[in-house]
Amino acid sequence: MRVCDGCGAPADEAHVRKRIERLEMATRFRPIHIQVLLLGDAPPIRTEDYFYRPLRDGESRSAGAKNFFIEMLNAASIAPDAAANDEAALAEFQRRGFHLADAIECPVATPEELSVRVTGASSTVLKRIEFSYRPKHVVPIGAAVKALIPLLQRSSFGDRLVVAELASRRPDALATSGAQIATTGAQIAAALAHLA
Repeated sequence: MRVCDGCGAPADEAHVRKRIERLEMATRFRPIHIQVLLLGDAPPIRTEDYFYRPLRDGESRSAGAKNFFIEMLNAASIAPDAAANDEAALAEFQRRGFHLADAIECPVATPEELSVRVTGASSTVLKRIEFSYRPKHVVPIGAAVKALIPLLQRSSFGDRLVVAELASRRPDALATSGAQIATTGAQIAAALAHLA
């Protein structure tokens, strides 16, 4: 069995195929020039919960994924009612120069495993940001990614790092792949507005 390039885990054909499908969905809505890179931990386990996957007839996102989708739209100052049409909302997200990427490109089962994988992939994450994404601003939003903030600050794009924390961490904060998100979309938008 080979090792997956996206997460470092042993991977069968189905695992690799799902990773490629997620990359294709994200690439479809990737801006040519990324103004704001929202850096998450890892995609959710359920395919329907993946941020860049427009829902099909009869499908629905989990409550946490629906909330996450709306918060990321809020970060781009897109009205929550835009979430009624996933395709149009994602196109507007793209038009505004926003892109959501995950440090680990495949779902991870536990927060402990996620933390270890994100830390282990830190040099790869830095290279992807610097040479592939090349954003104007980087906003770490995942709990495991937030542990990389000191490393991100010392990087060549450290002056473009935007850290918009909650005033007090709430246990009901948004969740993706079991990790708490300590930033709301409105707080990200407010932090970015101060830079303009």
